[in-house]
Amino acid sequence: MNSLCGFRLSTVGIVIGWMNLIGSIFSTILFCVAFARLDDVMKIVQDQIEPGTIDDVGLRTAVIITLCVYLTVNVTNVIASSLLIVGTVKERHLLLTPWLVTTYIFIFYNVLNLIYMVYVAIAKSVPANQIAFPIIGATLSLVIQLIIWNAIYSLFKQIRATRDLQQRLLPTSSAAQYPNYSKMPPTVE
Repeated sequence: MNSLCGFRLSTVGIVIGWMNLIGSIFSTILFCVAFARLDDVMKIVQDQIEPGTIDDVGLRTAVIITLCVYLTVNVTNVIASSLLIVGTVKERHLLLTPWLVTTYIFIFYNVLNLIYMVYVAIAKSVPANQIAFPIIGATLSLVIQLIIWNAIYSLFKQIRATRDLQQRLLPTSSAAQYPNYSKMPPTVE
């Protein structure tokens, strides 16, 4: 793949990196606010579940663990997206690796989520008109994620090939070509 939607892969890498970075920073701020307003989040969660199904301490622990997991994922995504931008600009293919790995994990999770949605729809005999749009939306999201991941992976291979070519074009240096400053000539007094 040499381009995506008519854009060069380096442009795609920078745009995707900035979009992910902005989204992840916004989500990180949102989860920090949720931690600051934990009692309000608890009230919202308690209103959504049936009374008496879980005690308050267990529910609070579950909410805190969930917020911690999402906050960790978002901070990881901030770092990976920043490295994607820097790696694309400086043409360092190894800096693209964290983004590729984290996105691959997200894609794997989304595949499992899609399989679970289809399983639940079949097992509970959910009417097709109720489950069709969520499944179609999840499938389209997965396809878009795969296309973007493939584009960034192609950028990774392109940068790596360019760097390998540059390394081969550089003259091989030997120690004899450089002056040796450690052996100074004897001084005459």
